Amino acid sequence: MSEYYQTLGISKDASKDEIKKAYRKNALKYHPDKNPGDDSAASSFKEISEAYEVLSDDEKRKIYDHYGKEGLSGAGAGSGAGFGNMDDAMRTFMGAFGDFGGGSIFDSLFGSSSHESGGGYAQQGASKQATITISFSDAAVGTSKELLITNYEMCDACNGSGAASSQAVQRCSMCGGSGQVVQSRGFFSMTTTCPKCNGTGKVILERCKVCKGEGRVKNKRKVKITIPAGVDDGMRLKMRGYGDAGEAGGPPGDLYVFINVKAHDFFERNGDDVLLDLPIGFADAALGCKKEVPTLSGKGVRLVIPAGTQSGKVFRVRGEGFPNVHGHGKGDFLVNVLLETPKSLTARQKELLEEFNGLDEPHNSPKKKEFLERTGRTS
Repeated sequence: MSEYYQTLGISKDASKDEIKKAYRKNALKYHPDKNPGDDSAASSFKEISEAYEVLSDDEKRKIYDHYGKEGLSGAGAGSGAGFGNMDDAMRTFMGAFGDFGGGSIFDSLFGSSSHESGGGYAQQGASKQATITISFSDAAVGTSKELLITNYEMCDACNGSGAASSQAVQRCSMCGGSGQVVQSRGFFSMTTTCPKCNGTGKVILERCKVCKGEGRVKNKRKVKITIPAGVDDGMRLKMRGYGDAGEAGGPPGDLYVFINVKAHDFFERNGDDVLLDLPIGFADAALGCKKEVPTLSGKGVRLVIPAGTQSGKVFRVRGEGFPNVHGHGKGDFLVNVLLETPKSLTARQKELLEEFNGLDEPHNSPKKKEFLERTGRTS
C-alpha cells in the first residue's frame, strides 16, 4: 500500500509538512499551465493531487494505510476511486497553496511584484556613497567636514506627485486604482502589473513642468559630516535619509561616507594603540638617558631610558593612544627603541671605540657571551 507515497516520492512515515512539501514540488512541475497540451503531465498532476488529497487527511491516510484504495471508497474521499476530472485536482492544488496568502497563486510562488494597499510602487530611493580624507590627528580627536552631494529630491512644485495639479491626476481606468490587473490563464487567474499605470493605480493627465512627471528633481546641497574621534582608515559612516528621495512616497536612501585617514610622518596605528620608533645612540642606550617624546595629543612625555636598554625594547605609556570609536576607553602609546649604530666615524671616535672594545668584558654583553658558548667560538 505504498502507491500514493511513491507518487509523491516520500516514505510511509513522512510528516504532514513533508507531504505538503513533496506535493507542492510535484504539483508545480506537472501543472497543466506549465505543460500545455501534455496529456502525460496532466495525468501525473491528477495522480499527485489524488495522493495528496488522501495523505494530507489523517483519517483518510489511516484507512489507506490499512486497507488501500479500496478502503477509501466509503470514507468520503473525493479521490477514493480516482479524481473524476481536472477540477478536483485544481481544487486540491489551490487548497494546498492557499496558505501563502494574498494575491494570485503565482504572485506568491514566483515572486511577482506585490504592492501595498492602494497599488502604488512605493520604492526606497537609491543610497549614495562618498569618500572623505582626513588627517591622522583629526582621526584622533574627531572633526567635521562639509560634503557637496548631488541627489534626487522630492519636487516641491508637485510635492512628489509628478502632476501639474491635484486635478491632473485620476484613477486608472484599467485597474480601478489597484495597480494590478487579473488575467485568466487556464484553470486559474494570474495577477499582473497594470500596463497602463505601471502599477501606480493613477494616471497623470498633465505632468509637472518642473520635474517632467518624475516627482523628483536633481539638486546639489552641502551636508555636514560629523566624524567621531577614534575613526580608523576604511571605516564607513552611515547617514540615514541622505540618499536619493524615494519614488511614489517611498523613503529616501542613505549616504555612506568612507573614511580615508592620511598616514602620519612618524606615528603609526595598531588598533587603538599608537606606535612610535625612537632612534637612540649607542652611548644613550648603554649609559641610560631621558628623552622628550612627542605624543598624539601634542603635549609630549618624558621617557626614562634605563642603562643597558637593547634595540627593540618597547615602552608603554598607558592612555595616550587613540580613543576607541565606540567609546570603550583609549589605547596606549608604544615607543619602540631603535639602536642606531654610528656611521662616518672620525679618527678620534674610532680610537675611543677601539679602546672601549679592548676593555669590553663578557658580562657586559651576556647575549654575545651565551652565543659564543653555544657555538664553541671564542670571539
